Amino acid sequence: MATTLTTERLVLRPLEIGDVDDLFDMYSRSDAMRFMDSPPHTSAEETKKMVEGWLDSPSTVWILRTAADGPALGFVDYIGNSGVPGMGYMLHPDQWGKGYMSEAVRAALNYGFDEMGLDRAELWIVEENRASIRLAERVGFRRRGRLRQKYHQDATGHDKIVYGITAEQWRTGQLAGNTQAAYSLAPILAVPDVLAATEYYCDKLGFTIGFLYGDPPTHAGIHRGEWTSEGAHFQFTLTDQPLPPKPPVGFYVFMGEDVDGLFKAYQEAGVHIEREPTDEPWGMREFAIRDCNGYLLRFGRPS
Repeated sequence: MATTLTTERLVLRPLEIGDVDDLFDMYSRSDAMRFMDSPPHTSAEETKKMVEGWLDSPSTVWILRTAADGPALGFVDYIGNSGVPGMGYMLHPDQWGKGYMSEAVRAALNYGFDEMGLDRAELWIVEENRASIRLAERVGFRRRGRLRQKYHQDATGHDKIVYGITAEQWRTGQLAGNTQAAYSLAPILAVPDVLAATEYYCDKLGFTIGFLYGDPPTHAGIHRGEWTSEGAHFQFTLTDQPLPPKPPVGFYVFMGEDVDGLFKAYQEAGVHIEREPTDEPWGMREFAIRDCNGYLLRFGRPS
C-alpha cells in the first residue's frame, strides 16, 4: 500500500473511490484526453469503473492536490505491469504550465526507487505529445526506443517513444547504460545461397542490405525499418546442409497500419503466401508468407 507523499507544493495521496468526481472533471475534457488510450468520458459512472479497476489492480496511484482536502489536480502512478515497471501521469488542463507534474514525478520516482525497490521506470509517450516528452527529459528520463500502438477509438495508430530511467541514474545523475543490456535481436538464418537470400529479401520483401561478407558472400545482414536501430533485422549465414521444406521456426514482424497494402505488394511480387490477412482473436490483423528458403514470416498490426 502506497503512502502519502508531500512535496514543496503538493500532497500526493493514494487513490480512493471518492476521487471519482474530480477525475471525471479531467477525463471528460477533450484537451486532456487528446493523447490518451480512450475517448473523453461521458459520465461519472465511466470514470468510477476506471477507478474501481485501478483499485482492484496492482497499480500504485497517487492523486495530486495542493492541500490534503483540495481538489484533485491529476495523478501519477506505477501501472503494476510485469516486466519493466511502467509509469503514467496526467494533469488537469487548467493546471498545465505550473510545474506540478515534474514535482509529482520526482516524488514518485524517489518513492519507487527507495521504498518499492524498483530498479527502473519506463514511460510510453505519444510522439506528438511534446509537453510530456519535455517533462520526461527535464526530470531525467532518456529516450530508449519506439513502438507502434493503436487506440480503439482512432482509425490509425500512434508512434510511441519509450523513455526510461534506472535507479542508479536517478541517484547519481550518470547516464551510462548497462554494459550487459540487450539492444536488439537479429536471428541468423542458415541458407544455401547467401546472395540469393539477400536479393530476395531486398527485391521482393522491401528489406535493405546492411552488410555482405565474403566474395561470394558467406554472411550477410539485412533490415526493414525507418531507422538503423529499429525494425526487423536478419542475418544469413552459408550452410552446406540441406534445409527442410518448412524449417521449424517462424518470425513475427510488427508493422504499421497498412498490412493489407503490404500483403498486396508481396502478392504482386510473387511471394509465396501462407495465409491471407485475417483479424485474429488476439487483437492483431496479420498475414503469413514463406521466403525463398521456406522460413515462415508473419506480418501484423493491432486490429
